[in-house]
Amino acid sequence: QNYGAFIEKDGAGIRGTIKLTGFESGNIDLSKSLWTYQVGLQGEFLKFYNEENENAEWVELTPDAIPSTFTWYKTYFDVPGGKDPVALDFESMGKGQAWVNGHHIGRYWTRVSPKSGCQVCDYRGAYDSDKCTTNCGKPTQTLYHVPRSWLKASNNFLVISEETGGNPFGISVKLHSASLVCAQMSESYYPPLQKLVNASLIGQEVSSNDMIPEMHLRCRDGHIISSITFASFGTPEGSCQSFSRGNCHAPSSTSIVSKACLGKSSCSIKISGAVFGDDPCKDVAKTLSVEARCTSPSSTDGSFQL
Repeated sequence: QNYGAFIEKDGAGIRGTIKLTGFESGNIDLSKSLWTYQVGLQGEFLKFYNEENENAEWVELTPDAIPSTFTWYKTYFDVPGGKDPVALDFESMGKGQAWVNGHHIGRYWTRVSPKSGCQVCDYRGAYDSDKCTTNCGKPTQTLYHVPRSWLKASNNFLVISEETGGNPFGISVKLHSASLVCAQMSESYYPPLQKLVNASLIGQEVSSNDMIPEMHLRCRDGHIISSITFASFGTPEGSCQSFSRGNCHAPSSTSIVSKACLGKSSCSIKISGAVFGDDPCKDVAKTLSVEARCTSPSSTDGSFQL
């Protein structure tokens, strides 16, 4: 416990007896010896993480080597081009810190949560910190972001200081592609503000067509809409990546959205029953939910080992 009353009176550090054993002359008691505390590691002071450093003597690591504690590792890795964010997957490691091309990306700790406690969630009743927990038995974090501004196309220098033991051969580089764009809009929404402003500026009356709400989808720069993974005009349910059809659904939803958006970096669809054909449910305010996938010809999604 690191909080509470009288914490300033709580001792810290080594509290018990310290002995060196195994000597023929007997044990050596170090309890009353002069002790000092060192903040940081010797490898940090010697800057093992710099590629030009000549203070370290590295030995080749074999895949069948037994994981050891407080060990320094180094390797080189390449990164595909593009703009997708880059991360290192440290799921195979224990606890430590890492540097890429001399830049400290921070500490990692693949602490695994208990396997129990993720029972079926019931939101009724009082809430507490143990209610509706998820991802039991899984690491709290495995991916650690590396800014692309720190990276080169090839021969990126990775240095790891591992404290508890791990398998560096299991480290991989992963690219995160913001490949999904989602939108949800009701036909009762306000019309596009720009059309109202333009009509006001030139002194024209706003037409009924301009009063129809519009959904706008846009991929990040260099990406285009390659597929429509979900589209429903009616009473769709859920949210992005978990959309589902409701009791009311226009059969032409996917084809209409695909025609308007496929192959484009951005597109717009009017939220109107006239656009989607026959009214699938009269006297009901309908909603359009869309999930689209964006791709880039120059980007490679996925992961690869170091």
